Amino acid sequence: MDAVNILLVVEGAVVVRLPDGEQTLERGDLVCFPAGPAGAHKVMNRSALPARTLIFSSSRVPAVSVYLDSDKIGVWPTYEADELISGAAAPSRGRTARKGGSERTSASGSRASSP
Repeated sequence: MDAVNILLVVEGAVVVRLPDGEQTLERGDLVCFPAGPAGAHKVMNRSALPARTLIFSSSRVPAVSVYLDSDKIGVWPTYEADELISGAAAPSRGRTARKGGSERTSASGSRASSP
């Protein structure tokens, strides 16, 4: 079974960008994102009011995510201390090391919730 993500809007409203356009979701709305390019998504709160979402995922480690908007790739191996977010604009979270000529940032804290 391929991994899926399921998003539930708990409070407020969010805009979800999907490959075929944007969709506004409100409290109680549920949407499923399939694995792969067809399930690419970005969740945004464009209002001044708080919004809360809950995302469930069936993905297992190891896992790789591609963040097209920020030119990053996230890698989540079996051990949390080995997590990486790498790219031209990689955040400086955790330890940074050079390996093989490219800069990699160890994301030993919590995972980024949005790209």
